[in-house]
Amino acid sequence: MASRQLSPDTPATSSTPTPVLLQSTLDDCNLKPCSHLAQVLGTSAKDTVLRNYTGAYRVSILNNVTQFNPPQFRIIKTKSKLDKSKILQLKSHSPKCTQCANVIGKNFYCLQCAHVGCWNKQHFVDHAKAQGHVFGIDSQTGLLFCFKCSCFISDPSLDFAREEIDKSCNTPLGNTNAAAASPANDSTGVIATKKGLIVPDEEDLKLIAKYSKTVSGKASTGLRGFVNMGSTCFMSTILQTFIHNPIIRDYFLTEGHSKCGKLRNECITCCVDEIFINFFTSNDRQGYGPVSFLNAAWRKNKLLAGYSQQDAHEFWQFLVNQLHQDLKPDARKPSDPHFRCQCVAHQCFASDLQSSIKCSQCGTITTTVDPIIDISLDITHSDDLKGCFHNFVKTEKLDIKYSCNNCQERTPASKKLSILKFPNVLAIQLKRFEHSNQSSKIDKYVSFPFYMDMNPYSTSFQSTGVSDPALNYELFAIVCHIGTVNTGHYIVCIKDSQGRWWKFDDSVVVMLSREEVQNMKAYLLFYGVHKLA
Repeated sequence: MASRQLSPDTPATSSTPTPVLLQSTLDDCNLKPCSHLAQVLGTSAKDTVLRNYTGAYRVSILNNVTQFNPPQFRIIKTKSKLDKSKILQLKSHSPKCTQCANVIGKNFYCLQCAHVGCWNKQHFVDHAKAQGHVFGIDSQTGLLFCFKCSCFISDPSLDFAREEIDKSCNTPLGNTNAAAASPANDSTGVIATKKGLIVPDEEDLKLIAKYSKTVSGKASTGLRGFVNMGSTCFMSTILQTFIHNPIIRDYFLTEGHSKCGKLRNECITCCVDEIFINFFTSNDRQGYGPVSFLNAAWRKNKLLAGYSQQDAHEFWQFLVNQLHQDLKPDARKPSDPHFRCQCVAHQCFASDLQSSIKCSQCGTITTTVDPIIDISLDITHSDDLKGCFHNFVKTEKLDIKYSCNNCQERTPASKKLSILKFPNVLAIQLKRFEHSNQSSKIDKYVSFPFYMDMNPYSTSFQSTGVSDPALNYELFAIVCHIGTVNTGHYIVCIKDSQGRWWKFDDSVVVMLSREEVQNMKAYLLFYGVHKLA
């Protein structure tokens, strides 16, 4: 990689190139020293540099705890076990950007002082220019980055320090095939039984507390609107349902998509990740303009390009599919009968719908199971959600004769639907728009409960009569369409973690009473499992 001079003596201009950050691991790269590092290590400051680097490398291991599989860790001193959740709590206190308190993505620890700077907003670059401190330790990999050479570097003394730490916890970072072994006798604290972890000592924790900034209460709520960039309310309402979806929110806030190698405008999920960073780390309450997301969406789906209004439900389906395409971890073909995608989109919305057809001649019942991610309900014959579900699962006669494989006759038959497997988040569309000879909208009010027992509509309950307490759902998001089928506007109501309801009308966010929410004419409803196992 070509070197680039970065000197605090020369003011940066708009033409100054941004350093390129490469994804590197300790087992797939051969990093070389640079002249700047060699110069520092040749002075009396060498011992201080190595001590600072060793401490930062230990913290970087802690930051990678989400990649460790064991649910429990072991404290060497007491031999007692420690749940992974406790380690994650400790990770939440790890150093954040000194300027913006960024907690998501890549930060750099200054090798020469206690400054922490983020990569997303180039705050460490600013620090390097202002102070001349050009060495930063990557918070995710522990590698050293020279902001003068614009590349990762190393030195035999740094390699030795990393190796000693890796040996003590029995896992080199980046080596995902490290064999399990007994924990080493290390006095630093916590160690995984299979993949190691070192917790900073008391002195390290004091430095972390002194030079870290806690994300403000405003930022931690994620309550922020979107700027309408030209009939984009359909997009912003759906994004709000993702931002406040507990499963999707937790995925992105635990850096689930922090190491994607694609360009941002080629990856929808990278753009969603950028939105989460802005919503949960910034104190700015002004409307946010998702420019990168809009650009990527236009690239992925040409029908979205332009400034015409789109259907929010169709956009929701598009976004779920894009998350699946970007995140699917399993290369097996869906034809595998045991295949079950583990991407966050499927973990959240995937369910199975069972269809049973009964022959009136011989009584044979033929069942088929189809994977679904949402349920669309007809509202023409019911004024409440439970009634719509009752009509959805009730037995109905087929309009055409059925060819029975058992009696080999074409006879009348009946069909019944039921939900075989339920999702963690139940997405419901109320069919308000009809597109037959002429497009029209059903603008009637359909009542809905804040809590929904889905047992009456499950395959298991219909066959055994036994209720499953896990099928109790809680409403957390409502998308509404205001206006006519051709000209209208979307708003969304969101329930926060404190049980308060908020209305998002583009960039305007206001609190609603429970009664105001209850009177909304819902188009899309999102229910989450009341208690996740």
